[in-house]
Amino acid sequence: MLHGTFLADALTLLLAAVVVVSVFRFFHISAILGYLIAGVVIGPYALNLLANIENASMLGEFGVVFLLFTLGLKMPLQRLQVLRRYVFGLGFAQVGITSACIFAAIYFMGLSVQTAVLVGSALALSSTAVSMQILTERGEFALRHGRVAFAVLLFQDLAVVILIALVSTLGKEQGSFSYELAVAGVKAFVSLLLITLLGRIVFRPLYRGIAQLSSPELFVAVTLLVVLTTGAITASLGLSMELGAFLAGLLLSETEYRHQVEADIQPFYGLLLGLFFMSVGMTIDLNYVLGAIPLVLTCLVFLITLKAALFYPLARLFDLPKTACVRVAFILSTGGEFVFVLLRPVIHDGLVAPEIGQLVYAVVGISMALTPFMASMGKFLAHRWMEQEAENNLNAAKAEITDLKNHVIICGFGRVGKLIAKLLTEKMVPYVAIDNDMARVSEGRAKGLPVFYGDARRVHMMRTLGADRARAAVISLDKPRLAVEASLMMRRQFPKMDVCVRMRDNQYEMALLQAGVRVVMPENLEPSLQLASQALQAVGTPDDEIYQIIECFRRSYKQNALLNAEETAVKDPAQKPKLKEAKT
Repeated sequence: MLHGTFLADALTLLLAAVVVVSVFRFFHISAILGYLIAGVVIGPYALNLLANIENASMLGEFGVVFLLFTLGLKMPLQRLQVLRRYVFGLGFAQVGITSACIFAAIYFMGLSVQTAVLVGSALALSSTAVSMQILTERGEFALRHGRVAFAVLLFQDLAVVILIALVSTLGKEQGSFSYELAVAGVKAFVSLLLITLLGRIVFRPLYRGIAQLSSPELFVAVTLLVVLTTGAITASLGLSMELGAFLAGLLLSETEYRHQVEADIQPFYGLLLGLFFMSVGMTIDLNYVLGAIPLVLTCLVFLITLKAALFYPLARLFDLPKTACVRVAFILSTGGEFVFVLLRPVIHDGLVAPEIGQLVYAVVGISMALTPFMASMGKFLAHRWMEQEAENNLNAAKAEITDLKNHVIICGFGRVGKLIAKLLTEKMVPYVAIDNDMARVSEGRAKGLPVFYGDARRVHMMRTLGADRARAAVISLDKPRLAVEASLMMRRQFPKMDVCVRMRDNQYEMALLQAGVRVVMPENLEPSLQLASQALQAVGTPDDEIYQIIECFRRSYKQNALLNAEETAVKDPAQKPKLKEAKT
């Protein structure tokens, strides 16, 4: 039968987690902050509802073990290879320089070298959990600033492994602090070198054999055995269990079973990690924090300002556009969950004063809560910057194309737009290009190309680009609806200008053809015709006959598309696309 106090503590922990985290989730706030607040509320400095805090702390330590294991699973070498420039270049620079600056500030305040190194390194890190949640929920992960933020967070996660190894060697009377730092770095580096070899020789055959038995329970059991055994081995060598768990995850990331393993350990990982953050919340002295609010706010402003100010120029050195630099700088300007992972053991061992720990916990907790706001602020400033750049580009366009006539306007300067520009240049046909992606515009302007930022649907913008004097406009926008709106606007406002548009399907084809758009090319049509042409050529059909067949099919396709679209519009007028009026 379960001991009464243990059962009561377990029920209290679960009830607090369910209530507080549910409230935080309802308001779209990170669950990590919910667990921290729950720990503060039931901890000894508030309601003091637990009889034995050590039970929760012990279970919470396994949450950190599984956190590091999950990080290893999500870090296959192929991903590091693809993003290596930003991971090992920008990520290293961000962590190194930010740590050095915070170290200097703490050291000159009179604190020890050990405290300055540990706190400086911990505060240089950002929240992987909160930042990735924001990027994913807002659909920004695939954008350039999302990929850059992810790359920097990847390096921070790698740095955590080294820092955990360092923390595990401190306080063991092995020698000087610099010696301990060097030993920890060497051990972590040697461990990483063994990843590929061990992953292929040991783990892949093991999991292949287990998978053939078709037993989900055995698969989960083997995963838990691998994590805990690897952690126990590294702990016996004087390193941390977390380092061993990370190594196990990194090894499994090289196998085809990593997604199944990640799904299997997710329930353990989420619950145990929540207990860890609750146990951290229990150590926060609310009275101390409330009594030191001016100091907490000062340190909070210093941390956010310093990290954002340092990151922006570093990112510019890697040829990132200004808008992406601003957005990533603000997203990564706050503290992260690994501060609690790194500082808790050294505070317990007396290497960092409890008062410093309380201050750092408060600053990091508040900063993590501000991460969504900081991300929105970065987006706002980036958009304002883009508007200013657009105004500058508009003035530049007026100056550069005043005398331009019979030119082509390319709307959308992506892969297709660049190819069209190259062909026009070879034929010595003048052109100007417009795009609403500042990165593409900056890239084109750096090469001396006539590319300008703006919205192709705006009459004023197109008139500035000389649409009333242009021979044609080629529209190659990524979003079909925007392409249609721009095409119809140009036919109404600039009827003498031919309009050619690239479309992915024939959804809007009738409206475009009836409006007088010269060429409509569904993306699924032309590749099919080219493949058919190659097939006819392979079976010996003469080139002239192939040309006639393809042209006949193309004309027939367009006529059928018109008839089908007209019939659909007659039967159900509601199906006719409703497009916005032209913008001025």
